[in-house]
Amino acid sequence: GENDGFSGKGHTNQVSRMAVDEMDQLVTCSMDDTVRYTSLGKRDYSGQDAVKMDVQPKCLAVGPGGYTVVLCIGQIVLMKDKKKCFAIDDLGYEPEAVAIHPTGGTAAVGGAEYARTGNLALSANLLIFNQKSKNGQFLLFSSSGQCEHNVFYGHHAKVVCIAWSPDNEHFASGGMDMMVYIWTVSDPETRVKIPDAHRLHHVSGLAWLDEHTLVTTSHDASVKEWSISYN
Repeated sequence: GENDGFSGKGHTNQVSRMAVDEMDQLVTCSMDDTVRYTSLGKRDYSGQDAVKMDVQPKCLAVGPGGYTVVLCIGQIVLMKDKKKCFAIDDLGYEPEAVAIHPTGGTAAVGGAEYARTGNLALSANLLIFNQKSKNGQFLLFSSSGQCEHNVFYGHHAKVVCIAWSPDNEHFASGGMDMMVYIWTVSDPETRVKIPDAHRLHHVSGLAWLDEHTLVTTSHDASVKEWSISYN
């Protein structure tokens, strides 16, 4: 096949994750501690479109309205239009994977042994994602103080990837325990479990073809397609 590179100076270290936003920009995070926004039309790296992070970023997700959620080491950073809104520290767990709901209202974050969802209250200029902790449980609150979260327990090792279903009511998570779960947002106890999805290695990627068809990849060099039923 053919390929075409970008001009200009790009990242100076390993690129950890990339996504394409609604503005047709390639959004990337790197071990050089930056998040970059690069126009796919211009194909030109620009220093003005590089955002320096306080902590090394390792994963990101983009959503509507110019929003980006960046997972750094021990930190979640919320951004809008290439600018930081604020960061959440002292999480009590290490965030590893993130996906933003297609409507932009909710983000799912995967950690060491579980997945969480938190409400993203969108205003004209600010993304609100507040946190409180009680009895060792991580709670997310909206600006009104109402609990807007669920905690999804099931994985026994680090969550590696998360993907929202097109039906907007479920999301899938894959972990280093070789498990895949399909969760129901409104009820953490209702889930579809795929044990030993890839027997030789952990799940490395997830993608929905439609609301009943999920594709998984693994470091075992295989790609699998699953038919999902919620009966």
